Amino acid sequence: MSFTQIPILRLTDAFNTDTKPHFLNSLRDALINVGFLFITNFEEHGPSKQDFEDIKTQAVEFFSLPDHIKDECEMINSPHFLGYTRLANEITGGKADQREQIDLATELPAPKKGEPLYKQIEGPNLWPREECAPKFRPVVSTYIKKMTQLSKKFRGLICEAIGLPPNGLDSYFKENQQCKMKLIAYPEKEYEAQSNIEGETTEQEQGVGAHRDSDFFTFIYQASGHKGSLQVQNFQGKWIPIDNVPGGLVVAVGQTLEAITNGVCKATIHKVTSPQRGSGTRLSIPFFQTIDLDAHKSFVSDIPQEILVMKDKRDQLITNWGSDIGFQFTPGTNDHPIGYAVFRNRIKSHQDVAARWYPEVLKEVLHEG
Repeated sequence: MSFTQIPILRLTDAFNTDTKPHFLNSLRDALINVGFLFITNFEEHGPSKQDFEDIKTQAVEFFSLPDHIKDECEMINSPHFLGYTRLANEITGGKADQREQIDLATELPAPKKGEPLYKQIEGPNLWPREECAPKFRPVVSTYIKKMTQLSKKFRGLICEAIGLPPNGLDSYFKENQQCKMKLIAYPEKEYEAQSNIEGETTEQEQGVGAHRDSDFFTFIYQASGHKGSLQVQNFQGKWIPIDNVPGGLVVAVGQTLEAITNGVCKATIHKVTSPQRGSGTRLSIPFFQTIDLDAHKSFVSDIPQEILVMKDKRDQLITNWGSDIGFQFTPGTNDHPIGYAVFRNRIKSHQDVAARWYPEVLKEVLHEG
């Protein structure tokens, strides 16, 4: 049978010689057989409790700003797909997502003239006016810095869990890697659906549609106490709710990590349904570990045989799996690097931004379906 719950791992166990072997075994199982996990007890290597309180406060205050203030940093003004997105203005699976959000990233300059077009997904942030949100930029910048530290530490543990040296994937990352994050507000449903045929998510219920993250891996801070909104699909097609674990971060394998490891680590389909009526707005703060946009390398070739056997056993369990969800990156091909696929993924998700800055690419992407 496929998984029916999400494993919980204590990160401190990874740095104790007595508990590390068990931690790595549990992490290996989560990476191969689930694609999702919780981590707790990570404060020594990442954000503190106060950092999480601070970023939650800034999210609440940002979404409470007047619309015209938020619109000043609207994503349509950024060729780098950074900035504010109004409610129902992002598309997943052909449907509008019932969420508003602001996309942020490690602060980097715009690409130089003559760089490949896909490099445009890296660049400077659009920040709200300082007089309207005086603590927003410093709090976000601190959060990105500490989450970046945590992601580097966790990357090494992923390597060890699948039989590689701790630096086994470092060649896929550049010195000043731009990590991404979002502050997301999911408003409660306006009404309760009368029927939900075969589990299909209706337009007003889709917080974000079924998808697999395209990055290396994702840390998700579920900043409000809602239950059942975040759901992951197991390999038989059953949706498993991911409730809050106090002091925990959700970790999701991304398609890029899956591709680099030749399918050993599994990027699992997940979605968010709108909060139940009367439960209030759900806040979520995902942080995305990305890789070098120019990465154009072969699969990792030195994963031990016993790990590959575990992958094959898992694949035999898969009876219901949407493998075509999301753009794919295939290492070792001679056509495009990772940045090409990630760029086109953003084009499809934010079509208003693409229409302003990249209309010809948008036509191509829509033609591809």
